[in-house]
Amino acid sequence: MKKFDSLSGQEILALAISLEEEDERVYADFSEGLRDSFPTSAAIFDAMRADETTHRQRLLSLYRERFGDHIPLIRRRDVRGFVHRMPVWLVPPLGLDSVRKQASAIEVETRRFYERAAVRATDVSIRELLDDLAQEELDHEHRAQRSLRRT
Repeated sequence: MKKFDSLSGQEILALAISLEEEDERVYADFSEGLRDSFPTSAAIFDAMRADETTHRQRLLSLYRERFGDHIPLIRRRDVRGFVHRMPVWLVPPLGLDSVRKQASAIEVETRRFYERAAVRATDVSIRELLDDLAQEELDHEHRAQRSLRRT
């Protein structure tokens, strides 16, 4: 396991790509698990998944521009300090309250990651993108909580 503070800019971007991909898949699982009983909430998670896809695409674009096409596989479990998440597929059926709590935790953790990573980034373009994504995750967190409370 590697310390977060020892990650290079390239490794931070690779980890961010991995985190966004994981979050995309988790939100897709949430949506699918809620679709029959809570279709409005499922639609919210579909939109959140789409947001994560956009984040990942922006990260991929910058990564390729700065470091080329090979992206090392760095996952949350490879870096100290990340919260261990229970895999969604191990906890069916999904309850709405449980999903709300997990989604909130995901957004908070991702935002904190971007804030910490932006502070460490020495490359201006990387710092800008990480700052932007931190703000978007904060907005996403607030929007998701408001929307999910109404369902």
